[in-house]
Amino acid sequence: MKGEEKKTSAVNPPKDYPKLATLSILHMAQYFPITFAGVALPFLFRQEGLPLEMFWLLALPSFPRWLKFLMALVVDNYGNERIGRRKSWIIPCTLAAVVLYATLAFFPPNLESIYIMVSILVFGAVIMSAQDIAVDAYAAEAMQDHERPLGTSLINVLGAVSSVVGAAAVALVDTFGWQNTMFAASALMLVAALPAMLRKEPIPPPATLERLARGERPDLIKALKRKESAYILPFMFMFGLGHHFLLTMIGPFWSDQGMSLTQYGILAPASAITGGILAATLTPWLIERISMRFTAGVGLVVLPVEAAVYCYFSFLDAIPPLWILIVTIAALSFSTSLYMYTVTISRFRWVSKAQAGTDYSMQSSLWNLGVWVAGSTAGLVAGQFGYVVFFPVAALITLVGGVFYVLKWQDIEDLVLERETRESG
Repeated sequence: MKGEEKKTSAVNPPKDYPKLATLSILHMAQYFPITFAGVALPFLFRQEGLPLEMFWLLALPSFPRWLKFLMALVVDNYGNERIGRRKSWIIPCTLAAVVLYATLAFFPPNLESIYIMVSILVFGAVIMSAQDIAVDAYAAEAMQDHERPLGTSLINVLGAVSSVVGAAAVALVDTFGWQNTMFAASALMLVAALPAMLRKEPIPPPATLERLARGERPDLIKALKRKESAYILPFMFMFGLGHHFLLTMIGPFWSDQGMSLTQYGILAPASAITGGILAATLTPWLIERISMRFTAGVGLVVLPVEAAVYCYFSFLDAIPPLWILIVTIAALSFSTSLYMYTVTISRFRWVSKAQAGTDYSMQSSLWNLGVWVAGSTAGLVAGQFGYVVFFPVAALITLVGGVFYVLKWQDIEDLVLERETRESG
C-alpha cells in the first residue's frame, strides 16, 4: 500500500493551492480600474459626441504595452533578492498605478478633458507594463507543469471576476458619480494585490537558477531566433488585433443604438460573467475531453454568428428588451471566449522557464501591438463603412488568427518540447 501511495504521489504530485490562489488574485488586481475605465470611457465619450474616426485617441494607452519586450530586459535582469525578484517590481508599480488611476477621478469624462485623461492613461500604461511583466513572469516561473492547467484557469476565472466587477461599476456612475466610482475601482486594485505583496515569493525554477549560476542574462536575440517564435509571435499580433478590433466598438455601438449608461452597465457584466467566469472555468474541462484544438475551434465557429447578430441589431429601430440582449450576448460571449482562454493556456506553456519575463513579454508586446492597431483602426472602419461592414470584418480578422492557431498548434507544441529538453540538459 505504501509503495502504491508513493507511486500515485509521483504520478500526481500535490498542487500548492495557496500559491495558485495568490497568483490568481494578483492577476485579478490588475483589472479593476483598467476594466472600469476601458468599458466606461468609450461609451461616455461617444455620448459626449466624440466622432468614431477620433477613437484612435483611446487606443494610445495601449501603445506603450507593445514595447514590453524592451522593459522585460530590465525587469528580468534586476530585482531585490531579499524582497523577491518579482515582488520588488510588483509592489512599487502597483502603488504608483493606484495613485495614477485615482487621479482620473478629478477629471470628468468629457471632450474638454479627453487629452488629459488619455495622457494619464498612457503614463499609467508604462507603469502597468512593468508590473505586468513581473506578474506574468512570477506566474510562469512559480507554476509547475502539473499546476499549469488549474493555475491558468484560476487566473482566468479571477481575472474575469474583476472584469465583471469593473464592468458592473459602470452602472454606478449615474448613481454615485464618476469621481467616487473611479476612486473605488482604484482602491480595489490595491486590496486585491495585498496577498501577493505579503506572501513570500517562491524560489525561481531550476532553469532560471542554472542560467543565473552561469552568469547569463536574458537574451532577446536568442528568444527571437527560436524556431517556435516564427509561429508564436506573428500569431500573437493577429490574436490581439482580432480580439480587440470587435471589442473596441461594442460600447460606441450600443451608445449609438440609444442605450443608457445604466443599461450598458448591466449588459457588460452579464456578458463578462459567461464570457469570463463561466468560459474560463469550463475551458480546461473541455480541453481535457476534446483537446485544445477542438475547444478553440468551437469558439471560432461561432464568430460569424456573432457578427451576424450585431449586424441584425444595427438594423433595428429600437433596442430589444434588455433580457433578450443579456441572453443573446452572454451566449455569444461564452462561445467565442473558449478560443481566447485556450490561447491563454498555451501562452504560459510556450514561455521558456529560463527567462520567463522576457519570453512572455515578447508575446505580450506583439499582442499589445495588435491591440493598439485594432483600437486605432476600428473606429475608422466603423465610421467610414458603418457597423454592417465593421462586424463581419472584425470576425474575419479573428478567424484568420484562429485558423492559424488550430492548424499549427501541434507543430508549436513539438518545438516547445524540444526546447525544454535542451534547456533541462
